[in-house]
Amino acid sequence: MKFNTGSTIRLSVLASAIALTLSASPVLAQDNTTGLLKGTISAQNGNQLADVVITLRHLQQGFSRTVQTNSKGEYVLRALPVGEYSVSVMHNGKPVIDGERINISLGQAVTYAPVLSSSDNIEKIAVMGSRVQRIDVSDSTAGLTFDDATLEQMPVNTGFENIALLTPGVARSSEFKASSFGGASAAENGYFLNGMNISALRTGIGSIDLPWEAIAQTQVKTGGISAEYDRFIGGVVNAVSKTGGNDTRFGAELRFDPAALHSAHDTVYNPGGSISINNKDFEAEFYEANVWASGALIEDKLFIYALFNPRKYQSQYANSAATVFTEHEKDDSRWFVNMDWYISDDHVVTFTALDNSAKLRYNNFGWDQQQGKGEASGVTKSTSGGTMYSARYQGFITDDFSVSATLGRLEDSADTIPTNRLPGIWDYVNLNGQRYGDWTTSNLISETYQRDQFRLDFTYLLDDHTLQFGLDSEKLSVDYLEYQNGVDEARGWWEYRTYVAIPRIGLDAGTYVMRRQRDTGGKTEVNSMAFYLQDSWQINDNLVLNAGLRYSSFENTATTGESYVELDDQLAPRVQLIWDPSGNGDSKLFATFGRYFQPVSANMNIKQASGQRDVYNYYLPDQLNSNGSLVLGADGAPSHGALVATNVVQSGAVDVERIAADNLGPMYSDEFTLGYESQFSDRLKGGVRFVYRNLKQSIEDSDLGPVVAQWLAQNNVANNANEYYFYTLINPGKNVTFHYDFDLDGTKETVALSADDLRLPKPERKYLAWEFTLDGKPTDDLQLWFSYVWSHNWGMTEGLVRTDNGQADPGWTTSYDYADLMDHAAGNLPNDHRHAFKLSGVYDISDNWALGFVARATSGAPLNKFSIHPTGVDSCAEPSLWADWCASQWYDESSFYDWDGTPAPRGSAGRLDWLYEFDLSLTYQRELGDGDLSVKATVFNLFNFDTPLSVNEVAQITQTDNSFAANPDWNTATGLQTNRTVSLVVRYQF
Repeated sequence: MKFNTGSTIRLSVLASAIALTLSASPVLAQDNTTGLLKGTISAQNGNQLADVVITLRHLQQGFSRTVQTNSKGEYVLRALPVGEYSVSVMHNGKPVIDGERINISLGQAVTYAPVLSSSDNIEKIAVMGSRVQRIDVSDSTAGLTFDDATLEQMPVNTGFENIALLTPGVARSSEFKASSFGGASAAENGYFLNGMNISALRTGIGSIDLPWEAIAQTQVKTGGISAEYDRFIGGVVNAVSKTGGNDTRFGAELRFDPAALHSAHDTVYNPGGSISINNKDFEAEFYEANVWASGALIEDKLFIYALFNPRKYQSQYANSAATVFTEHEKDDSRWFVNMDWYISDDHVVTFTALDNSAKLRYNNFGWDQQQGKGEASGVTKSTSGGTMYSARYQGFITDDFSVSATLGRLEDSADTIPTNRLPGIWDYVNLNGQRYGDWTTSNLISETYQRDQFRLDFTYLLDDHTLQFGLDSEKLSVDYLEYQNGVDEARGWWEYRTYVAIPRIGLDAGTYVMRRQRDTGGKTEVNSMAFYLQDSWQINDNLVLNAGLRYSSFENTATTGESYVELDDQLAPRVQLIWDPSGNGDSKLFATFGRYFQPVSANMNIKQASGQRDVYNYYLPDQLNSNGSLVLGADGAPSHGALVATNVVQSGAVDVERIAADNLGPMYSDEFTLGYESQFSDRLKGGVRFVYRNLKQSIEDSDLGPVVAQWLAQNNVANNANEYYFYTLINPGKNVTFHYDFDLDGTKETVALSADDLRLPKPERKYLAWEFTLDGKPTDDLQLWFSYVWSHNWGMTEGLVRTDNGQADPGWTTSYDYADLMDHAAGNLPNDHRHAFKLSGVYDISDNWALGFVARATSGAPLNKFSIHPTGVDSCAEPSLWADWCASQWYDESSFYDWDGTPAPRGSAGRLDWLYEFDLSLTYQRELGDGDLSVKATVFNLFNFDTPLSVNEVAQITQTDNSFAANPDWNTATGLQTNRTVSLVVRYQF
């Protein structure tokens, strides 16, 4: 390269350094495995230069891509695999730039726009303009992208959720592994690897477990997402794996999280002295190794990256009642392989395979706080995990037309292996709901899931338009079997407790021994098909319109093979309007609108359409021990007297015409954003974004039984089927029609119930937020990301799961089960964290030492007071078409009332404390021999904060005389943030 002045040389080098080291960048609507390079080539006099040839060469794999500028001097190179490239520029047949380095990141648009002098040499580089431009004025998708090199210097634990939490608008879920994006529940996000959907197959809560060393870059999308994505309402986490290159590379890493360096939190005691969280008997240790190799099987043609990742986790703990001591082990032998075959520079096929199988073992012992570990009470074993295989083709048919195709299969399974056949027993009379007896495993499950995916995408460049279109198809097969442990009559879940009266089954209020048998099983499917069209239109030099439309359909089948849910004609518009007010690309003003659809979870196939039989048997108590607990027989079941009542909640019959309402509509949400971003300098950019999300319609499982009973009486239909519970998928707030043969005459009755009959309020979940962000590299040594988010999340439903009572059953929560459960249910939702501050980054102390930090401060979640719904008020005021009894009375404390029967609206009982998190890492790096050595020490939760993430929200206890009293344990912590942990990592690669 030739420059006119030495100062220009220094300036261009600085520009290149900034452009290449800013590894976390705004995401945009591009192919979900690649990045993009674009720009305008101009002369010193300002004229745009046509027919300039730009060539990119991938430094690791050797392939090249070439493009010419158009009449406006513009060019774009799409679908570039991530990595480092050299760039060459030729003008009038003469090389003017040769070998400059450019980094392409996942979902990032890199702008490269040199200004050429009339002598065909570079006169200058527009440092204050597009050359180091950090604002992408062609897209307004919100989020961040992180590469593995940056994360290796930061105190970020493995897992997508820990990366997502660095991003504004993402909140930690107190009960589940996954996070809440923009006020949506933790089960409403999408996760992708190399184009494959790797979201958890049954629940959608998080992703499958991955060998994290294999991940090259991770992209977190939080809003304004293009039409190529769907099946989610929250956000998207998208990742690409590492690949091989022409240079042969080897590496190894050892990680050790020693138990000796864990700092346990104090044990949490209830006011009465019992233990709520037993921390003093907890200890954990973690070991992990990574061994990898990469290189070319055929130079410039066929590349491989292979990883072996054995892991071991060990812990020991006593339960809260301090009666059972458990030694837990989890062993993984994970592996990962990625192969790239470059048929030519314009055609590549990528093969990916992984295995994440694991074995788990629980050794259980009796336990006494003074005596310590007692006799062994049994061993529980289980297996989990599976495999993924995928192939992806990317081809450039012409300079203007490209195609990509993804075909893959993801399998996941889990099996419980019991070591004794004793049933589970819980004592609510003497042990406050704690388990007792020598049983080890109360529930036996065998489950297998298989997701087959096919995706085809096309991109066509046409003057000022970039068209993307394609199809996206998935088939998820479910094979599930669940039943309770125990032999013959002992089989079931047993409880000893005091119950309220259930007049319908003849149960008076009193203390009983209850056995519950809930058996589920069968093969079902979840199918989806979608078509999308996305257009990026450069209206003029300052204005871009990105508009897309996605058509999708979802289907769920029952064990009979019939469809019980068919949701068609779902049209999801996505619009972005971006204005560059200055015309030089250093700022943008944008607005977006999007509609997002959420399919019915595979979990509902199991709960609703798998022949689930759920039966409660109530017995009189019989023989008691001196402490009042029940005497156990040789088969492990508690002694009991005569059968008093039987409650058949679900019969086990599968009838697709009663599982879901005839007119069932999809669950969907609308999002509107308005934002402004500005580049303050070459090093820093900041922005503000307004977000409004509105859940327009939800799908809930509701028990229509009380209303159906009224309908049968009014229409003189005999209930010869003896069915009393009708859990049906409905859209609350809409009329419901379903079909069932109640009188067993061979003809199904059509049951039509109005929204007024059901008295279920229309679902509401709204999210309003202001996001303020600042990120960049303020000095050569400091890289940081800062955000402050003010948000409000309110309504009547959290979504697919319920955090406030710990229900991780997507679609199968107590929300909207009965009208009385929804009395006073409007208020602040569990993911309402009004304030969130985030600061993270890396500081290069010297050439060898780097300090990483992650700090967060988040205001606490709303607090509730849950009790049994009082009779004679609100929905239970008068016998009506709704019900002849207060249907939720037999539920555990789930209604929005205080213990004395006064209303306690959702989220009105205060808030949890602020959550403070501070993690720190120190990394030492140097060359050693022919390779690179790094040693890293990370302290998670440096100050050992022990803020409660969840608390006891039950406000009521039932006394021996069946009267109610305030629960002294209300607001006692049931889950704390993770204690201080030290992680040591040694890494060497050559």
